[in-house]
Amino acid sequence: MKRPADILTHRDLFLPLLLWALLLSAVATVSAQNSSGPRVVYSRVAERLFAKGLERYEDTEFAKARDSFQELSGMRANQRTSAGLLMLSATQVKLGEYRLALEAARRVERDYQSSRYVADARLIAGDCYYFMRRYYEAASQYGRILATPAPLPLQASAAERLVGIVKNRSITADAFDLIRPQVGEDRLRDALLFGEARWYRRLGWEQQARAAARTYLAELPDGIFSGLAARSLREPEAIRARETSIRTAVRADTPDDRVSTASASEGSPTISKGTISRDSKPRLGVLLPLSGPEGHYGQELLSGIRLANEEAGYPFDLVEADTGREYPWIDTYLGREQVHIEQSEGSKLLRTVQAARYLIEEQEVIALIGPLFSSSCVVAASVAEDAGVPLIAPLTQQSGLDSLGQFIFQLNIVAEVQGKALAEYATLVLGLETLAVLSPLTDYGLSFSLAFADAVEDNGGTVVHSDWYVPEETRDFKNQFQAMRQAGFRLDPDPEVTPAVFDSLSMVVLDSSPESEGTFYELLETGEEVSPEDQPDSTEIFIDAIEGIAVVVESFEDAKRIAAQLRFHRLRTQVLGNDIWYDPDGIRQMTAPDREYVKGCILVSGRGQGATAERDFTDRFRRRFGRDPGYAGFGYDAAAIVAAGWLEGNESRGAMRDWLAALTDYDGVSGRISFPPGRRANDELNLVKIDSRGRLVPLAVGDLPDIAVPEDDLPVPDMMEDYDGTGSGDRLPE
Repeated sequence: MKRPADILTHRDLFLPLLLWALLLSAVATVSAQNSSGPRVVYSRVAERLFAKGLERYEDTEFAKARDSFQELSGMRANQRTSAGLLMLSATQVKLGEYRLALEAARRVERDYQSSRYVADARLIAGDCYYFMRRYYEAASQYGRILATPAPLPLQASAAERLVGIVKNRSITADAFDLIRPQVGEDRLRDALLFGEARWYRRLGWEQQARAAARTYLAELPDGIFSGLAARSLREPEAIRARETSIRTAVRADTPDDRVSTASASEGSPTISKGTISRDSKPRLGVLLPLSGPEGHYGQELLSGIRLANEEAGYPFDLVEADTGREYPWIDTYLGREQVHIEQSEGSKLLRTVQAARYLIEEQEVIALIGPLFSSSCVVAASVAEDAGVPLIAPLTQQSGLDSLGQFIFQLNIVAEVQGKALAEYATLVLGLETLAVLSPLTDYGLSFSLAFADAVEDNGGTVVHSDWYVPEETRDFKNQFQAMRQAGFRLDPDPEVTPAVFDSLSMVVLDSSPESEGTFYELLETGEEVSPEDQPDSTEIFIDAIEGIAVVVESFEDAKRIAAQLRFHRLRTQVLGNDIWYDPDGIRQMTAPDREYVKGCILVSGRGQGATAERDFTDRFRRRFGRDPGYAGFGYDAAAIVAAGWLEGNESRGAMRDWLAALTDYDGVSGRISFPPGRRANDELNLVKIDSRGRLVPLAVGDLPDIAVPEDDLPVPDMMEDYDGTGSGDRLPE
């Protein structure tokens, strides 16, 4: 099979500038690597391996070149690591190993974010996606190059490739609309006009290319590609020499709407639109924000999904739809700057609907994982339910989401389930009778608070006070805790002022100046009468009438802030928390004095039961990605259960739905997963305690209250003789 005439070889397009840049960087030092990435060292062995790989590449010994670059990539981070990964990716493209090439290119982008080769890696990643017939992801990669600072030749290459995808109608208008906000309308118009001229020239249609270049210069005389466009009119071949990355196989419509019939080269995928993939694997859709302000959460989940797919033996082609948005770059008098623009909720939801439809209708995925947030999950769930496609929401805690249909599944525990479980433990196990609740002023906080209060009342307890705050905005909780203190005083309006009370006071209450006649404690010990003026203010007395306070948070930062202020306002009580308190990294990073504030907190969480599984996953994730997993465990579990269902023979969307609905007692790395009958929201919860060392540990027998019956309450022996033990009150027969 031959390569189409309109496709240049990898050497023609990628090597001239890239190899020259790589050779010039031979004197690169540690500073050439990403300062936020792995620590690097200079290695002569790495330099020799890199030179050998380049030599083999230039001699078209691609298999041997790949071996050299692979050996280099396995070494400790050094001055050639990112360049070596880039060349490994390029070599694997030449060998048709597109999946491996994609992974190497993504490693450059992920682990060496300040490397000079990030834009090149994105271009190769886009080309890999194109060869794998994943056109939306390819277009998204080209769009990212156009949306961020990159060398002009690379942007020109990205523009040309994007035009090829659009002209070939390889993606729908709805899918392309997802890329528009990523690039920006002005930059997109600039790229498409210039890319069209490049595209025609690549096909050898010089007349059309020159006409398109003139149109570009007439409409955008100050466009970013104006210099290249003008030069192309003077030197038709010059633009070819400036190509700096590998060329994708572009099937082009001829000017008279006929399809080019040039044959494809050996090893290249055929460009027949509509095929799923070369190996006909099922596709698993990933619907997450992978860019923009929430992109780091989406990337964590995606890493977990990838690891699960790898460990299951790659049963799926992962198809990613980015619902996030890169901040645009604009030209200012200070140069190019990235502008943070607030997006409307409507824009986010629109992108989610378009992306969900693209994955379901065009990519024909067997299931969807995502989205990230509750509002996006609601609209995506509606699309998935209408199409009969299982949707697994890994993180959202939106109550009632599974009520939207039979195909919607939630892994994270919803607020009502958490609130009820925490209340039942507090009342039935700990025996607490008077409780209070502090919740965020959100629908999540309201759902938790109502479920908690209802369960407390059902079990004979009383919620004596409920209060609210604005999450991540309220800094001072004085009003909330003063109101709780007032509720505590109403339960015990006249606390006795005793040595024990004074002993519990902070030293700020005691007058330790030289003029003082003694502390309150000393005055009481001597039997002297304490005047009302000398007695401590009521705000300085510890309140213990409220036996437990449920502190509901939506971020661990709020948990830390509230715990410290609760202690400051002298509320002696059992702190109860929701699952957001489960943040081992956050607790570990606290100072020892600050950890004292959260010590002893009892919280409800989906995690904590399988500590060994969680540790093993963390170790595997660190080895694979070189960082802590964060929320990756939820993505891992979502992909793992779909893979388990597929490997058990559930190869249709309906069969997969039925298998998921029957799932119980699945030990995931983020916790156990069970879907109760008639519901598709996980209800597996554990109770965890923050111990004195700041560790999150499952509750043990020693954490339970002493429920032994005091001797005074035991039946009198004489009474036992008078009754038959049946509780009827009948005397025993003589």
